[in-house]
Parts: sequence; structure tokens; C-alpha cells
Amino acid sequence: MQNRNSAQRTLIMNIMEGNKMHPTADEIYDEARKADPHISRGTVYRNLNLLVENGSLLRVSVPDAADHYDSTLKEHFHFHCRKCHKVLDVPEFAPSEVLAAEEKLAQAGFKSLSHAIVFEGFCPDCSKNI
Repeated sequence: MQNRNSAQRTLIMNIMEGNKMHPTADEIYDEARKADPHISRGTVYRNLNLLVENGSLLRVSVPDAADHYDSTLKEHFHFHCRKCHKVLDVPEFAPSEVLAAEEKLAQAGFKSLSHAIVFEGFCPDCSKNI
């Protein structure tokens, strides 16, 4: 029953589709309530977990902050601003050092399935005021 599509899950995916803001579960809940005032926080959290588990969304964990969610599934890195707490996509670059690290892991007998890299610091807007 958990894997069946639901109106609430569709609503969450509609909120996330093309969303570059990397919202938290609470921000997604607030947005979902505009369309469905009866949706519960628990329903949003359960559906977010299911969507992450089935590969429809990415969970971006940042230290000392709530998890954020991302609908961009291609491999990329994130930046967490310590001042405004936004999570942003890192502009694309060739992650050759990450690939080299994965090769070294493989040579040492590890089988890497994925990685998550979150840079921390101050975004361009917040850097101007420091």
C-alpha cells in the first residue's frame, strides 16, 4: 500500500518539480497546505521518506540543520550557507578528485555506491555583508 501513488505524493512532487530552492520538510509542508489545508505534517514527512527511498527525490543532509530536499537527481554537489541557511547547487565542474578518490577506494577493496558532498560557508549574498 505504501508504494501506491497518492494525491499527497503527487502534490509534493509538483511542489518539488523544478524547485531549485532545496526546501526543508517544513517548507514543503507549508507549501502543500496552500493547496490542501487538510494535509498533515506526518503525511508530508512519510511521503518525503518514500520519495527519497524510491529515488524520486534526494535528501541533502547538512550539519546542525534540517534536511533539505532536491528534485535534481543527477550527481552534483551542494553548498550550505551558515548565515542564511540556504542550500544551493554548486556550479558544475569536473569532479576529477572525487573520481580519483573512488578509484583509490576501489583499489583498497571498498565498493562505493554513492557520495554526498556539501560545502559549507557563506553564499555570495551573505559574503558581501561579512
